[in-house]
Amino acid sequence: MGGSQNATTRLGSARNSTARLVSVFSSLVNRGVAETSRDYKLGDIIGKSASDVLLRIMDFVCPDGGSTDEGITRNSYIEALSTLPDWENRTIESLTPPEFLAFTEIYMANVIEERLVNDIGNKLFALPKDVAQVESLQGQLKDYIKGAVSDSVSKLNIDIRSIDTSQTKAIVDSIYRTAYDILSGLEE
Repeated sequence: MGGSQNATTRLGSARNSTARLVSVFSSLVNRGVAETSRDYKLGDIIGKSASDVLLRIMDFVCPDGGSTDEGITRNSYIEALSTLPDWENRTIESLTPPEFLAFTEIYMANVIEERLVNDIGNKLFALPKDVAQVESLQGQLKDYIKGAVSDSVSKLNIDIRSIDTSQTKAIVDSIYRTAYDILSGLEE
């Protein structure tokens, strides 16, 4: 893919979407629900379920549009939401900084996976002809990508409580680059 910097650049609008997500989560953690709601024009989210609030945040994080990159970000966000069904029964105020970071990691892993699937569809990568092998490879790849994103967050010692909104883009790019560096071992 031309190295981790090129792979990160190819993520396109997903990088900005991830930076917006980290900014909102950092604001929720550091400034509280009421102030974040006002600043990001989220409406009345106090006491609302975390799932409902994250759906409202989606339109800010992943604006609806027609490009492939925007489709990847929205689909990745929806997939991340679907992995957290117990958040329907929890208020946004009850979520902890590690939970916000975990959601971000899931989202980022989904973005990388969706980008790879798109690249496969564009024939940038070849797959085996056997469907069972493809399914096995897909499961392994999904787990590996999640691990790479989690490892990059750990390696970079990311703490959502200490992220300044002016730093989010650089931090997000650093996480993606580090994850792609880890994934390059798979390529070999």
